[in-house]
Amino acid sequence: MRKMVLLALCILLTAPLALAQTPRLGAGVFGGISIPIVQKDQASGTEFGIRLRAKVLSFLTAEPNLTFTKWGKPDPIEGITLGIDGSKVTAIGLDATIGGLPGASGFKPFFVLGAASYKVKNDATQFDQSKLGYSGGFGFAIGFVPTIDIDVRSKLVIIPGEGGGSKKAVSVLGGLIYNF
Repeated sequence: MRKMVLLALCILLTAPLALAQTPRLGAGVFGGISIPIVQKDQASGTEFGIRLRAKVLSFLTAEPNLTFTKWGKPDPIEGITLGIDGSKVTAIGLDATIGGLPGASGFKPFFVLGAASYKVKNDATQFDQSKLGYSGGFGFAIGFVPTIDIDVRSKLVIIPGEGGGSKKAVSVLGGLIYNF
């Protein structure tokens, strides 16, 4: 009987610690600019999307996301106007942030690493390709109250192409996340 009481007491004392470690969930929206790098056939464009968030460990957050990017018309090359629109990129991915945990007030810097399935499509050139790509960068969140974070981040996105080439872009994004 004494052992059972001691075991029950230990469970009751450690339960609040276990509950404190449960994932904090969140959802948000973001938008910004996508700047193609070393691509003469694309110009800067817009990027927006939605993001879910789940705190996995005390320092790690998983962020599944859906992103839509529209690059702009390319600048003339050597005085020749190409007459095509920029590509559209749709991505379904998973980012992992190290630091910047949800549910806390104040300034929270973080690093971000991610992978996604990218679909790059250009109607004018009939280009249509889906590939697994990756990204990495850094950012910060500002929590004014535990339930709302303002998120600012920059990341380099690399989408491998056929024949060894790749499409690269820098995304500069700002967003709002609601933590529940």
